[in-house]
Amino acid sequence: MRQLWAIAGRETGAFFKSAMAPMVLSGFLVAVGLFFTIFLLGYSDMSLAALQSPRSGNYMNLAEGLFRPMVSNTIFFLLFLMPALTMRSFSPEFGSGRYILIATWPVADHLWVLGKWLSVWLIAGVMILAGAAYFGVVWFLGSPEVGPAVVALIGELLFVGCLAAWGILASSLFSHQMVAYFLAFIWFMFLFIVGALERYLPGLLGTVTHEFSVLFHFERFSRGVADTRDILYFVLMTIVPLVAATAVVAGRRLPASRRPILWAPTALVLVLSVVVYILGQTWVGTWDLTGNKRYSLAPQTLQVLDDLPGNLEELQASVDPVDGPFGDLDKVQVLAFYQRLDPAREITETLLKACAQRSSRFQFKVLDPDTELEQLRRYQVKASRTVVVKVGDRYTTLLQPEESALASAVYRLSTGKLARIYQLMGHGEHLINSDDRSGYSSYELLLRDQGYDVLPFHLTATRKVPESCDVLVIAGPRLQPEPAELVEIEKYLARGGAVLAMFDPQTPSDWVDWMTKWRVGLTGDVLIAVDRVGAERGISARTIVVDEGYGDHEVVNSLKGMPTVFPLVQVLTMVGEPDSVVAGAIILMSSDQTWAESDPDTRFSGRPSFNREVDAIGPLPIGMVLEIRLGDSGTPPGRMAVVGNSEFLTNANVNLAGNRDLLLNAVGWLAREEGLIQIRGKDPLSQPVILSADAKNVLGFGSVLGWPLFVGSLALGFMLMGRREKGGAV
Repeated sequence: MRQLWAIAGRETGAFFKSAMAPMVLSGFLVAVGLFFTIFLLGYSDMSLAALQSPRSGNYMNLAEGLFRPMVSNTIFFLLFLMPALTMRSFSPEFGSGRYILIATWPVADHLWVLGKWLSVWLIAGVMILAGAAYFGVVWFLGSPEVGPAVVALIGELLFVGCLAAWGILASSLFSHQMVAYFLAFIWFMFLFIVGALERYLPGLLGTVTHEFSVLFHFERFSRGVADTRDILYFVLMTIVPLVAATAVVAGRRLPASRRPILWAPTALVLVLSVVVYILGQTWVGTWDLTGNKRYSLAPQTLQVLDDLPGNLEELQASVDPVDGPFGDLDKVQVLAFYQRLDPAREITETLLKACAQRSSRFQFKVLDPDTELEQLRRYQVKASRTVVVKVGDRYTTLLQPEESALASAVYRLSTGKLARIYQLMGHGEHLINSDDRSGYSSYELLLRDQGYDVLPFHLTATRKVPESCDVLVIAGPRLQPEPAELVEIEKYLARGGAVLAMFDPQTPSDWVDWMTKWRVGLTGDVLIAVDRVGAERGISARTIVVDEGYGDHEVVNSLKGMPTVFPLVQVLTMVGEPDSVVAGAIILMSSDQTWAESDPDTRFSGRPSFNREVDAIGPLPIGMVLEIRLGDSGTPPGRMAVVGNSEFLTNANVNLAGNRDLLLNAVGWLAREEGLIQIRGKDPLSQPVILSADAKNVLGFGSVLGWPLFVGSLALGFMLMGRREKGGAV
């Protein structure tokens, strides 16, 4: 060990005492500083624009918008610099004949190789740490996530360790430094871009090139995710070239006829490395160190996958197994049809791999629609990016599904359940086939993507809510209902039905009277946000944003920290005396900076004014959930979710902030599919950074000139001190 550190110290000291140190360090930091400045100034401008829009402001994240592109550019620069650091390891000694003297020293060959590798790795580590100072600046400007920064730093150190090992091997092969440089550089570039060939190569060959890519294995580190497969890759890709370099160095002591025997350990290590790497794909550990676990499967998805064995066994017991093309009812099989060059293919494949790693009952294949014509016909696939989820002979198709849509499809097929939503029509409700701003076509598409069957429904025609109805939706009626309709809805609730009722201000009186039976009062008073009264621009004072006013209920527990937006919402109240029929809870409350405008002249237009005598002050309820017991003891209670606004689900608003999550959570609870209640409402970790003009100038010149010159000056001073000591010794 003493010899190892002596070699590493000698090589490291020689680098910092040479003119190469200030040049390499300064050049590296100037390049990194230039890109840091560009990214930081761009991030500041985007933050300013984002803060002017509540919707987009939630997606400004320092790790994604600044750290990740910086790390990606840093490793690209290292591809050019690492060969320059490694070419001086063995090549000069071979070229000058100095190795003949070194070979007589009592030092093992592997110690020479390890010592020189350790020296290059330490030098590269100094460069990375010097570049990390730019990240340190961000801590004075915002509140970045620590986890992604630490993981990215570890990834960079593993990355340069791998490159240093291959560079040492190249230097041991040739006596000319420039030949060693170009050989190492060409090999580094091959490792960097080989993953792109995967799309052009068939089957196993494409998979091998993908797994061989150094960029592929570094990508997760850049996101803030540590994965055992990536760590194993870099460790093995460091060991193999070091063993090979040891064989090359040792072979220079022997005649050419005896050198091949020295490669036996290298071949053995190579074979063992391949075996270990393959085994490493079986036992996988992943640590998502991002603040909101944004690169992990949602808890809802994990629950669905963990429940697959039990659900599939129940499904097998309830139906006769029917063999499909890939098996029967003991597993979920997914066929993803993506063209090989489709950039969206990798996104879906990553999601499917994560699901398959979680559950052995989940299997998938990615198929090329240009060649798998028989499969296209069998599953009636009409477009690329179609994903077929299949259990036995049952299947459903999804188009470029998000994680929640995939989990919903898996749940429905593995349990054999198909939820059906009936949309009440005939009273001026929103139209589910309308693409206008006030239409509900986006709402319908969202529910269909989650596996729900959404159907328009006229109660006046059927005179009964169908038995197949899981949820009855009443979306902003503007006309009075017929008494017989209300009676049928009550009968539906009595047999355990579920209703999502959304009423806008000025609800027709018969609907108001009917809701009082369930102890819900529709006041008709419009909520006003105090801080936006009189504002000429931006969000209207009659648009209410709920971000902290969520009750303690499974419908909204996952939304805490995520805003939901309600334009023109009326206040709800609890009326009547408590009884054993209706049990309820408030799930949505306005903030204390609101009031209920009761003046009919200023409820909907004009400038509202607060009247202390008649206007109620927030926080005020705007959403409730109810359980209604009308049937016998053996019948489950009916469920109802009531919101004082229906506009939050229109085409113009359904995708704002957490509106879609609130909808899916409410429908999941109403349909008694608690396993599908969306638990993916993650805090987006908004971290805007806005710089003044002076701050931009200081950071810009400091990053591009100040810090590189400071570090370069330190390296230059160290070099001069070393030469002075050497001259004094002489």
